[in-house]
Amino acid sequence: MPDTPTAGAVGEATWPRVRQAIQTTIAACLSYVVTDAFGLPQGFWAVMTAILVTQANVGASLAFAMQRLGGSLLGVLVGGAVAVALADAHELRFAGLAVTVLVLAFFAAQRPALRIACVTAAIVILGDPSVSTPVASAINRMLEVSIGSVIAIATTLFVFPSRAGSAYAQHVSRSIAPLFQLLDRTLDAALGTAHLSTDEAAAFGERIRKGFASGNALAKEARLEVAGHIADSPDPESIQRALRRLWHTEIMLLRAVQQPLPSLAVELLSPDITALKTGLDSLAVQLAGNGGHYTPPDLSDVEVALAEIEHKLEHMRASGQFRAMTMDEVIRLMAFDFALGQLRLNLRDMADRSAELDALAGTTLPFLRPFTHMWHQLASKIA
Repeated sequence: MPDTPTAGAVGEATWPRVRQAIQTTIAACLSYVVTDAFGLPQGFWAVMTAILVTQANVGASLAFAMQRLGGSLLGVLVGGAVAVALADAHELRFAGLAVTVLVLAFFAAQRPALRIACVTAAIVILGDPSVSTPVASAINRMLEVSIGSVIAIATTLFVFPSRAGSAYAQHVSRSIAPLFQLLDRTLDAALGTAHLSTDEAAAFGERIRKGFASGNALAKEARLEVAGHIADSPDPESIQRALRRLWHTEIMLLRAVQQPLPSLAVELLSPDITALKTGLDSLAVQLAGNGGHYTPPDLSDVEVALAEIEHKLEHMRASGQFRAMTMDEVIRLMAFDFALGQLRLNLRDMADRSAELDALAGTTLPFLRPFTHMWHQLASKIA
């Protein structure tokens, strides 16, 4: 049941697409077979639903199935009611269609998931009464959509299952890189060894914000898996929160180093900032994980460098060296010191999240654990 061997054979980048293509094909074909066996008149609804609901992971499929079922049920109820009310007034069917779509489209404009309600209601209202009654047509639509949804979810659960939690952990690994790259460039700007342009900072910001948006979607899907009792991984919100705090701290640092630090501070702090950069490079690699495994990183180098910077800035203040600087320089130095203090807290928080990230990456779907255990035993014997 585990998908690791297949993924390795096909290729890490290609396998997710191949897996989803296989799942979608199986779900569509099974939906056709089931609706045909039950003699449902328009089995293509089940096939269409199965194709749409089959997503990259179980959580995403659950989310899409809930939207599809909810929208279809609303469309069936509203469309069925209008069709029954106008059953003997064919000339009013156009007006009934217009009013129904107008009302449902109004709500769908705010919640796009309800757009399927417009489609379902329109089909029920415009159905040929000589083929089936409005009530029968509505019931058939709901049955077909339900069959397609159930088969799609079952397929994603049993055919090369992929969890949203695991996908989220991989996404966090990728999100670490731009955050620490920007941090490195910001420290270079503080020393004056490199200039971080507004366009470059904006490009980093756009990349990071897109990463957060994708992370939020995956986190929501992971929570749906837990709510549906098909996974028991921890809530990823604490990891998202830690990443957002790190990003906000980097924004503070960026504002503090819009110009390089005063030359006196640069001369004094340069060795420690360089050591901090080296420690952060190592920390970024540790936080990104190793082959899907996440262990608490070693923060000692970063902690030592931050402590030295804090100590030297305090010595500069106590010895009166701030008096030789302008008020703007003093304010920027104080902002820099405060942001580094926040950075220390953020990095500790990220380190504390390693166990949760490892749990998200490694937890198997509960009902597959016996198969996974058997697979590992077999693999160990072969090795």
